[in-house]
Amino acid sequence: MNITRSVAAIGLLALVAAGAAACVPEPDADPTDQPETTAPETSPSETAAPDTTEPTPEPAGFEMPADCASVYSDDMFESLDGADGFPLNDPGLTMLSSEVVGALEVLDQVDALRCTWGVASEIGIATTVAEIDDAQADALRAALEQSGFSCVDGEPEVCSLKNTINGDAGQSESTETHVFGGGGWAATRELNSSVEPEYSDSIAAALWS
Repeated sequence: MNITRSVAAIGLLALVAAGAAACVPEPDADPTDQPETTAPETSPSETAAPDTTEPTPEPAGFEMPADCASVYSDDMFESLDGADGFPLNDPGLTMLSSEVVGALEVLDQVDALRCTWGVASEIGIATTVAEIDDAQADALRAALEQSGFSCVDGEPEVCSLKNTINGDAGQSESTETHVFGGGGWAATRELNSSVEPEYSDSIAAALWS
């Protein structure tokens, strides 16, 4: 009888223990066991390639000078102004700045600034500077090409012609140069002065920028 009760008591304790074990909550899951969430892949934004295209240079613009001192670079003006026998705008020097008929026709249509260096002699320089429009520039270019001038494209354009003149006093060297473009024109004729091409180059540098 006691044995039976002991067995029954042991069985009852086993059932209670089993029930208690069934009620114990499971330990929290290890966070490291959580499934990883993979962010959607995103393609890197495309980086714009740097613009290596060089900007187109602006055409050189012409600025009409107020006086003869503004026609040249400072060095050129000082060298001429200090030269013996080369006064500026002596009334005795009446040499024209061009011998091309078509160029003189264009010159008659505009208001020009005249700058001369020298006196009435076998040596001198005559320059006229004016504003011209596209039609006048085209007429000037055509006249110079017909007269055998050699032209160099650019902004400004430069056309020149050198002549040897046989006269009573012997041979003379004359160079006629035209610098034009961007609404401006500078015509120069020099006689036995040997100032070209530096003379017209200084005009181009001073008036076209």
